[in-house]
Amino acid sequence: MRSWGLLAAALMLGIGAAGAPAQAQTPPNFQPQAETPEAWPAGEGRDETFYMCTACHATGLITRIGQTREQWNGVIDLMVSKHGMPAPDARDREIFVNYLAAAFPLRAPAQGGGWRNPFQPTR
Repeated sequence: MRSWGLLAAALMLGIGAAGAPAQAQTPPNFQPQAETPEAWPAGEGRDETFYMCTACHATGLITRIGQTREQWNGVIDLMVSKHGMPAPDARDREIFVNYLAAAFPLRAPAQGGGWRNPFQPTR
């Protein structure tokens, strides 16, 4: 019973089996990137849209999916109805949709399979 207590104390203190402080396993040459509005294309409404979207998820989710204006509008509806995002007022919604449609327009699907935009209908 006593050995479990020592093991638990060592783990809470971050001490590994050799008695040295435990080290986080970070891949070599890993360079974390700060998510800032400047990582997105310049345009009117970038900062407002960036902070609205990144309040809930990473920027890659937005930047990898190209949408039409109508589809981006639908994405906002989905976020409100299914994920509890506060509904933006009409003025803010216009800013978000205008920016998203200009910065991340619909793109042709990747040839040969691969990642598929979950918001784009299949043919």
